[in-house]
Amino acid sequence: MDHANTNDYLDRLLTLYEEKLKRFRLSLTLCLVGTTIFFCLIFFPYMTLIGNREDCRVNQYQCTELEQSQLEERFSEVTTNWGKIPVSTAEVVIFFPAAIAFGFVSVAAQLQALMRLRRAVHRQIKSFSNQMDVTLIAPLLIDPKQSIVDQMAGGLTLLLPAIIFLYSVRLILIRLEILRNKLPYFQGARFYYFVYLLSAVLILFSLVRVGVRWHQDKYDRKCNQSDPTTMQ
Repeated sequence: MDHANTNDYLDRLLTLYEEKLKRFRLSLTLCLVGTTIFFCLIFFPYMTLIGNREDCRVNQYQCTELEQSQLEERFSEVTTNWGKIPVSTAEVVIFFPAAIAFGFVSVAAQLQALMRLRRAVHRQIKSFSNQMDVTLIAPLLIDPKQSIVDQMAGGLTLLLPAIIFLYSVRLILIRLEILRNKLPYFQGARFYYFVYLLSAVLILFSLVRVGVRWHQDKYDRKCNQSDPTTMQ
């Protein structure tokens, strides 16, 4: 490529990167905000409610306020243009970890695509001008070129849904039998074990792929730093 074609190709790469970066940030924001709000306002209060009810039943206490909680009807009472939503709070809660896994895999896949595109941008910049800082024109959530603090902050941001997933699965498995009894249909416990195991595998697989891509970028950075031609 001559100078003009190289510059035009770099501009197209950066335009595509900016579009994908906006989509990634939107997806990450929706995943983080949706997961956190649902966990704090629905999931954890509901799991606490059924736990307290079980304690009342075991200890033979009178807990009238727990029996009349509106959490039980929070979703089934929601109405739309087509009528009421035919789903109970227990159904939404028991499949909450699977929803987290779906959102996390989607976000991780977009991050991997960004990292591959960023690698192409970096190579093009390297062939065009060694003085340009790729971190300024093509930022990344977890960037090997950033400081350790910034990388840790980006990593914790990405890991937050996975942490909530693990904690949610732990709480559900403790009260799984109670939750199953609240469902409008019967489903064996093995089904939920399989769903949670599959979700965990997908999250782990996505994290490994992101980690491998990050390690490759970090290795390329070290090679570039040790290459005399890049330091001129």
